[in-house]
Amino acid sequence: MNSEEKYEMMKLRVLHSFKWEKDLTIPLSEEFGISKEEFEEILMNRFDMSDLENMHATFEIANREKIKRQMHLDLRLYWLSDVAKLISEEDADRICHQLTKDVIQHGKKYEDALDEGRAQIVELLRE
Repeated sequence: MNSEEKYEMMKLRVLHSFKWEKDLTIPLSEEFGISKEEFEEILMNRFDMSDLENMHATFEIANREKIKRQMHLDLRLYWLSDVAKLISEEDADRICHQLTKDVIQHGKKYEDALDEGRAQIVELLRE
């Protein structure tokens, strides 16, 4: 086995890890309507070993940001804070940050976090 083949095998080991398959490879290949193998080949051609090793951590950061933005939208904070100024940006950020942390780190259900956020918003509006 030459060095190029070993390098490709090492990349495949990263891509076949449980976290990669569960969070990235399988869901994205299904979403794009391509085989897992084809998606792996795309990733292997586009990324070097260092990129692949760090990509899952980058995915987790992006996922956290996605949840935070979705929380901001679902709580209508774009209107309550950004447009109507009924809630300060600081309060809106604090609510989103804490609820996102509860969902990501503590396993709180997204809908439960939304309910908690709505209650916090009502409390702020009543002040």
